[in-house]
Amino acid sequence: MTRTVLSARDLHVTFPALQGRGVVRAVDGVSLDLTEGEILALVGASGSGKTTLSRTLLGLEAPTSGTVTALGEALPTGGRALRAARQRMQLVMQDPSGALNPKHSVYESVAEGIRLHRLVERAAAQDPAPSEVDLVTRALEHAGLRPAADFFLAYPHQLSGGQRQRVLIAGSLAVDPSVIIADEPVASLDASIRGEILDLFLTLRDRLGLTFMIVTHDLGLAWNIADRVAVMQAGTLVEIGSTEDVLLRPQHPYTRELLAALPGGQHPDPAGSDHAPRASTPTP
Repeated sequence: MTRTVLSARDLHVTFPALQGRGVVRAVDGVSLDLTEGEILALVGASGSGKTTLSRTLLGLEAPTSGTVTALGEALPTGGRALRAARQRMQLVMQDPSGALNPKHSVYESVAEGIRLHRLVERAAAQDPAPSEVDLVTRALEHAGLRPAADFFLAYPHQLSGGQRQRVLIAGSLAVDPSVIIADEPVASLDASIRGEILDLFLTLRDRLGLTFMIVTHDLGLAWNIADRVAVMQAGTLVEIGSTEDVLLRPQHPYTRELLAALPGGQHPDPAGSDHAPRASTPTP
């Protein structure tokens, strides 16, 4: 039986509007389940509420009402319990240039989470017990930066955009998460590198059993990688289903509008003529 690893029930997040003119309903009654081992694409135009929803699922934003359940337990609201929950649910941000401290080497950036969660001390009883270097090396190699030692002393400005994104991913992997939420993870990358990062997500899902939620405005990306697609409009989840159902047989007018806006009138094609292979047939 498939296990639900992250869920929201009737989730609302509101913010005061400018000049005191009421409230902005950034998330408006969303219920959503993320199941173990799947890749869910959360899609919608800018301002649809998808980033606010993802931050609330991670405990980075407090809900106005509703509940979030993570790995079978109610998401804590603060303190050590929330820190422990965040170890199992990691965020990969859109812009690695802004997310990485330019004064920190690759080693220091990846080791930060390991130190924060005291993973070396907690693993001391293992035989053999991993060192911090072991954990950093493993994370970098899982992220495709090999040999890892060649990157230890590099700084962000010395890396390519794709390498910087892999460092961000390695930082998430270093703390041994179960769920990764990636917010527009390839939006700042060249087209040739985008495919490599998407292939990496598929490989991590298959090899490590990770669960992903990919936040994106790009329906082509969703077609390439996702098992299911959830569509947000104005804070509301308007459609959710398998990737083929949502993108080939959309039921909601907003989903049809998003598809109609694809460049050149291109649409997802079940034969893969318009896009790279679907996630169901990942590149080995």
